[in-house]
Amino acid sequence: MSDEKRINMSGNFVVCDVQEEYIEHLFGILSEQLPGAYQFYLFHDSEKMMEFIEQTETDVLLTCEEYREKIRYVPGIRKKFIFTENRKKHRDTGDIPIFRYQPAGKILSEIKNGIRESAQINVTAEIPVRKRPEGKSYPQKKGRERIRAEPEQIRARGRPQRNIMRDETQVRGIIGIYSPVHRIGKTRFAMRMGQKIAEKMPVLYLNLEGYSGGNHYFPEKTTQNLGDLIYCMKQERTDYGLKISSMTGQAGGMDYILPMENESDLRTIRGNEWLRLFEDILEKCIYEVLILDLGDCIDGLYEILRSCVRVYTPYIRESAAMAKMEQYEQNLIATGYGDVLSRTVKKQMQMRAREEERDEYMR
Repeated sequence: MSDEKRINMSGNFVVCDVQEEYIEHLFGILSEQLPGAYQFYLFHDSEKMMEFIEQTETDVLLTCEEYREKIRYVPGIRKKFIFTENRKKHRDTGDIPIFRYQPAGKILSEIKNGIRESAQINVTAEIPVRKRPEGKSYPQKKGRERIRAEPEQIRARGRPQRNIMRDETQVRGIIGIYSPVHRIGKTRFAMRMGQKIAEKMPVLYLNLEGYSGGNHYFPEKTTQNLGDLIYCMKQERTDYGLKISSMTGQAGGMDYILPMENESDLRTIRGNEWLRLFEDILEKCIYEVLILDLGDCIDGLYEILRSCVRVYTPYIRESAAMAKMEQYEQNLIATGYGDVLSRTVKKQMQMRAREEERDEYMR
């Protein structure tokens, strides 16, 4: 694969970013959805990008903070969009800041609005089929730099890495708890977090694991479980909030709905149905925080993680566990969900608790 991709159209829209898999995914969306007035170019090498924009008239440039100084004084670029972690940072420069870690649809909308304001371009035109530029070849990728989002640290231009201290009691919305590493106390961690947040605001805990061990964690059984709630949602009931209140139990001040007992039933629920359920709960009920204790068998797992305002990933420092963590993070990036990592907090669990559980099991 060459260092550049092109969509055969008129005008030039240049894209270059340090996060290779992330921008590959976004480039595909841009090239299919943006107006039919551009040729789209994707570069992974900033030097090749600079060579191109210095020699070729560029209508729109989408790049990142890391390359902003390089492109600052390049003349003739009509519109510059800069990926940033601080929306206010570039407003006084004429560049348009684009918050990196948000859904691709919102990024696309902000770019469309920026283009409309400057050029009044028709944004509904169909896009032609991609093809290679004729009569010109571009260098093969050399020195490709892949920068992976670090869950516990954020790398920002001009300052060293620093740990970000987060106060979960100030977060409102969906909080996801997920780990590719099992039997390390994830559910207990999720419940304790929910109980802590419940001291400040209404919280609902949902366990979306195939084998939740609900009888162990929730000995006080209620008459209905999560499956009944899904059924209620599908009935388009108007008394949704009242119905949920009749299903909930309480543990340490935190409300919960018993998990589904049959894993095969859990697997039949589609990802879009889960997302609709979560939206309905936050819109129609009293809860300000929804705690999701997520398992591997849930459909649409990555999309659910993306919907979370924060994701906690418990782990242990053990070779097999760290290998699973690495694979999970790489999978997120490769499938276009690398933005989930920017909202992820990794929580190291104590080995002692795991060893005690294992010893008890072996007795």
